[in-house]
Amino acid sequence: MDDKFKSRVTFVLLAITAIALAIFVVWMGRVIFLLLFASIIGSVFLTAISDWLHSKLKIRQGLALSAFILLSFAVVALLIWIQGPYAVEQFASLEVELPKAAHSLLAQMQTHQWGQWLLHQSPGSEQVSSGFSFALNRIGGIVIDSASVLAGLVIVFSLSIYFSAEPGLYYNGLRRLMPSEHRKTLDACARSIAEILRWWVLAKLISMSMVGILITVGLSFAGIPLAGTLGVIAALMTFIPNVGPLISIIPAMLLALAISPTKGLLTLLVFAIVFTAEGYVVTPLLERNIVRLPPALTLTMQLLLAAIAGPVGVALAAPLAAAILGATDVLLPKTAEIKVP
Repeated sequence: MDDKFKSRVTFVLLAITAIALAIFVVWMGRVIFLLLFASIIGSVFLTAISDWLHSKLKIRQGLALSAFILLSFAVVALLIWIQGPYAVEQFASLEVELPKAAHSLLAQMQTHQWGQWLLHQSPGSEQVSSGFSFALNRIGGIVIDSASVLAGLVIVFSLSIYFSAEPGLYYNGLRRLMPSEHRKTLDACARSIAEILRWWVLAKLISMSMVGILITVGLSFAGIPLAGTLGVIAALMTFIPNVGPLISIIPAMLLALAISPTKGLLTLLVFAIVFTAEGYVVTPLLERNIVRLPPALTLTMQLLLAAIAGPVGVALAAPLAAAILGATDVLLPKTAEIKVP
């Protein structure tokens, strides 16, 4: 009896230790795991492209994938060769103009009574003012950590290619870790998640392209400087629901308000029209084939992952929520809906 009790205690202690160690490893490598998830999203998209080329051109999937990657590299290289110097100049100008525009806006606020009142309402206004001045000086360095961002993108892109080149190798390795009686469920979950992520990525790419083009055109007509660069920023920020549009409008509004309040109003109107069309027309049409993410769920995931992994977590919160709902559809089949009074 004592031996059985000791063996059970030993097993419980080992299990607790293993769980604690696993939690510690996941916590320490949380950003790495999120980058791994981003690589899975990329591989799902690349696999979808190679499958489409395979069915349309009747060529091997490996050849289809290689052709698409080489064509993508060629297009990117051509764009860099043609627009690279101009793009670098635009972003360099933005880095210089944003702090100037912010200081100009602050100076304009101080010339009005309402602006002075607003700046002196918070307690400890001197500390707030000094902190605000420091932030203004650093606005141009928003991309100061671009080296680590570039390294992360290279890692994600490389892993995406590896995963999409031999998806069966990696998936079968994961499948062997599951008990045989649960492998059918794992297969169903994997198919559901892959399908949802494919449509989610496609819808997001279309939305990003539309937002970037419309913002660029609208700001150009409004006479806002660096309209192309601001359009690129808006397109990239569209990837992040809820938070992205708010971030993208800040540099545009700073540049516009530094010119005149009328320009600021026009800029706000352009962003409002474009993101309203994206949110209420384009995205709902595209999401007919994918899971509709409840806004509250997406925002909750963003807040949670922001606290856990920072900006990387915020950026990947929406696709992670979509993947979770895809697995939930398999593990917890839908039942009759109950109307809440």
